[in-house]
Amino acid sequence: MKSYPDLYFNCAIANMYLENYERALRGFEAAALKDPGLNADEEVQKIINLLDKLESLIRGQSRAKRLVSLVSSSLSEVDLKLPYRKATINILTEGLNKRVAVVGKVLLFIKHDNIAPLYYVTCDSDQTLFILTVYGLQGEAIKEGDRVTLLEPYHRVVDFSWKSKQHYHFKAIRVDFGEQILVNEKTPAPHLAVRASILVQHKP
Repeated sequence: MKSYPDLYFNCAIANMYLENYERALRGFEAAALKDPGLNADEEVQKIINLLDKLESLIRGQSRAKRLVSLVSSSLSEVDLKLPYRKATINILTEGLNKRVAVVGKVLLFIKHDNIAPLYYVTCDSDQTLFILTVYGLQGEAIKEGDRVTLLEPYHRVVDFSWKSKQHYHFKAIRVDFGEQILVNEKTPAPHLAVRASILVQHKP
């Protein structure tokens, strides 16, 4: 792998998808050192810009306690069908959580440098803020103020420092397919679905 910078690049892309942000940063940085033509340094900056924005918005919303309290109060009204039981993000384990669902309120849509995935600041019924990452849906499928039900959520805690400049710490849930989410208790319309894809680099 040491001789193939494109492998570092492609592994970094996969880690970015999996929300292994620190590994993605290290992978892109290694690829940039071995082959500047891959423009991997641009990907490093994109990730840093994204993480800075996610961290800043989470902190900003956490200060608006009254707003979070108001929007989270309506989440207890949502009834779940079997086999799912309602959970909050603080009781999830890292990774896939079978047969549970997290009900949340979308507070902010987060614009960033790439088309996909979609990022949202969201809160659950315990008023805990987290980042919701969504693949497989168009942007208009989920709007600020919508109520989302996340079925069998994939949970991750982002917690690392990058070059002693910034410490990132926030909770996240990733949705890979439209079937894993209900928006205002409804399945997203089929025309709002998109195929998720990962762009890789190959240099012969």
